[in-house]
Amino acid sequence: MAQVLSQDEVDALLNAVNDGDSDDLSFGGDSGDFDGGDDSDDNIQAYDLTNQDRVIRGRMPILEIISERFIRSFRVSLSNSLRKISTISMISTDLLKFGEFVNTLPIPSCMCIMRFNELRGPALLVFESKLAYAIIDSYFGGTDRPFTKIEGKEFTMIELSFMKKVMDMAINDLEEAWAPVHRIDAQYLRTEINPQFVGVVPPSDVIIATTLEVEFESASGTIMIVVPYSTIEPIKQKLSSSFQTDNDMADSIWTQAMNEHIKQAHATMVVKLGETNITVGDLVTLEKGDIIPLNQEASGEVVVEVEGVEKMKCLIGTHKGNRAVQITNVDKTIKREMSTTEE
Repeated sequence: MAQVLSQDEVDALLNAVNDGDSDDLSFGGDSGDFDGGDDSDDNIQAYDLTNQDRVIRGRMPILEIISERFIRSFRVSLSNSLRKISTISMISTDLLKFGEFVNTLPIPSCMCIMRFNELRGPALLVFESKLAYAIIDSYFGGTDRPFTKIEGKEFTMIELSFMKKVMDMAINDLEEAWAPVHRIDAQYLRTEINPQFVGVVPPSDVIIATTLEVEFESASGTIMIVVPYSTIEPIKQKLSSSFQTDNDMADSIWTQAMNEHIKQAHATMVVKLGETNITVGDLVTLEKGDIIPLNQEASGEVVVEVEGVEKMKCLIGTHKGNRAVQITNVDKTIKREMSTTEE
């Protein structure tokens, strides 16, 4: 219960029940509601136990960072493609049901349906109609002036083909924005104009809609990046982290310094000429001149151990009057480590 009765209120309630005084108490009969005061109805909230809405707890700050990366990249791509300056800013990030989102979209709407193959889920890029027409007008050398009446106007195949170029640029920039966090492998599927035909997820599923505002000199409009929660749920832990590490971006200075320190480290190398097993009785009876046969031939390959780990094989010999070994085989593991160090 949200409100706990005081001891005086409990005593008054018990006394009223014992005295049979029901003037101050009322029971709701079939409904089973209890009225213990004038303002109790204000504290009662109806709850539907059959409601299966997904409850999403916690923020995902990394998702906001991804959106900022996309804004920076797509602003440059769009400005270079249209040969004019464009400004993109984030308006909001909302969580709502997919059915509610679809009902807010006008007809026509330029919607790019894509799929995140690595996450095995869909996503949407929704271009506001007036923004799409302004982009198309700029491609054809116009002044990107906004249309005064868009309702009921359909996109032609030529207009959709030019918007497909913009969508491809947006998908590429979106992949680059996601790359330091998780590879998404975004794939373009199709373009829809009627929101009712975009059934990528059930209407009751929760989506994350990020709204961006694109401004030109004479026109402006919005782009919405819509990602269902079910698509990013497998990597929610990455998106909820308060910090981010760019695993794909190696620190060359740190790596070079580490390699130099490793090259200067000392390691113990031992050449095993051979070994054998004898009893304690034979050991205590050994005398000078006795020969102990080993399991290794003098002309065969012997094992070289580095810090107690077998890493190489070699032949025994001499070099400039000194006893030496000639390496004949190197373990694949140490080859890989040595090549990594050289890089």
